[in-house]
Amino acid sequence: MTKFSSKQPLHQSAHRHEAALTANPSSPAVPRGLVRCPVCHEFRGAVRNDDLPSLGRREEAVVAVLCICDGIPCTKCGKGRIHRPISNYWDEARGILIHCPWFSAQAPCGQCRTEQETRIA
Repeated sequence: MTKFSSKQPLHQSAHRHEAALTANPSSPAVPRGLVRCPVCHEFRGAVRNDDLPSLGRREEAVVAVLCICDGIPCTKCGKGRIHRPISNYWDEARGILIHCPWFSAQAPCGQCRTEQETRIA
C-alpha cells in the first residue's frame, strides 16, 4: 500500500508547468495550457484567464490548475487525497474550472465520502 505525503506531489513536475505551455490537442473543450497528468489522469498546468469559459474566469491573468497529485491527504483515512485547498482544478465532466476554498481541507476523500453516504442511506 502506498503512503501519501502531503509534502511531495506524486509526480516530479507537479509544480513545474513547462509541459503545459503547449496547446492541449486531446479535447477542444479543455483550455489551452492544460495537460493530462500521467499519474492521476486529471488536468494540470497554467491557463490564461481569457481561455477559460465565462463561468470559470478568475481575477488573475494566468490561473494555476492543480491535479489531485498535488492534493493533501484525507483527514479521515490518511490514504486518499483531496484537491489542495485554495487552489483550482479542471472538472472535465462539467468543462469548468473549480476553485477549492480553504475550508475544503475538512472534506473527506472520494472513498470516505462514498462509505459515509452508504452508512447514512
